[in-house]
Amino acid sequence: PGGLGGILKILHEAGINVEYMYAFVQRSGDNAIIIFRFDELDKAIPVLTGAGVRVLKGEEVYAL
Repeated sequence: PGGLGGILKILHEAGINVEYMYAFVQRSGDNAIIIFRFDELDKAIPVLTGAGVRVLKGEEVYAL
């Protein structure tokens, strides 16, 4: 379980499929970054943010 399990549960309950994902850990801190590709991006973002998941914009990811 953990953070990924919680996110996948949220997506499953909303009927959103993950096409693929990449995960990595930031150099400092205990946070992981997970990059997803969804079948319904326009649906996935509000579902995740509504559940309290922080969603980064592309510019934020590239700046890491």
